[in-house]
Amino acid sequence: MFSKFKFGSLWRALLICLFIMALYQTLVSGGVLLPSDGITINETNAIKAQRYVYEKNPGLNLTMVGSSITENIKAKDIGDEVSSIALGKGTCQTGLEIVKRTKSTPPILLVEINETITRKIDRDLLDSLYHPFFYWLRGALPMLREEYRPISILISSVKNMSKSKIKLTREEQDRREIRNTNPELSKHSIEGKVEEESKPLSEKDVEIIATEADYIKAQITEIKKNGSVRLVLFDVPRESIVDKGIRRKQVGELMQKLFPPDTFEWLSSPPAREWRTNDGLHLIRSDAEDYALFLREQLLKKVS
Repeated sequence: MFSKFKFGSLWRALLICLFIMALYQTLVSGGVLLPSDGITINETNAIKAQRYVYEKNPGLNLTMVGSSITENIKAKDIGDEVSSIALGKGTCQTGLEIVKRTKSTPPILLVEINETITRKIDRDLLDSLYHPFFYWLRGALPMLREEYRPISILISSVKNMSKSKIKLTREEQDRREIRNTNPELSKHSIEGKVEEESKPLSEKDVEIIATEADYIKAQITEIKKNGSVRLVLFDVPRESIVDKGIRRKQVGELMQKLFPPDTFEWLSSPPAREWRTNDGLHLIRSDAEDYALFLREQLLKKVS
């Protein structure tokens, strides 16, 4: 009697669970539940990677890979046909690996090449993304992807409700940047980056960069086997005081040597101006929008 009751309870619990899952999947598929862009760096990285892998978009003209420096340049500011798998605290090798394994190359692949290539490729993200069982399951059931985690959707919804719907002017946008709301903190961050760039590369630094450059070249070779792609290397401008550092100059020269312009296409430099950041690395919003416009003019005007 007890075993029958217990067995029946388990079946009811299972059916209720399946009903809730089916309902949740219906809400996701119907667009009732809007996806989250992530509430942590790791979650945001996973969401960007999963979207690139699962959302097959034949209309893509340009994909960007790199670190948070490139992630700060919003794909939508360049164009609707642009995607980004530039990852916070990451490196271009992770994005290149995703493009390589996806075997669907965009017409243009924009690759950030600078000192961030010394960072380790995100193996945990790649293992999660291409786990045989979960790869199939996420493809079949979008609700299991990171962007549809209930807690993330809830927090994102609350944040979106609290945001002003009024579009800010560039001047209003700039006034809200940390360099203006907390100039001392911004100044301290920039000075720290200037000090870091004042130290020349060590032999160990050069060795690591050269090793990672060879790895990137191997990735590029494999990607080109998957289809025709215009691969463009670039680096985002920074504060002029940071760009003048000896380390920064040495890295630039070394990258030109490891990825020679007669073999690899490098993006031309943007018009000379004072590029503004909050920390010496990441462009403030209005300057990031300007650089996005520069990228569109340089890379998409012939495609569209």
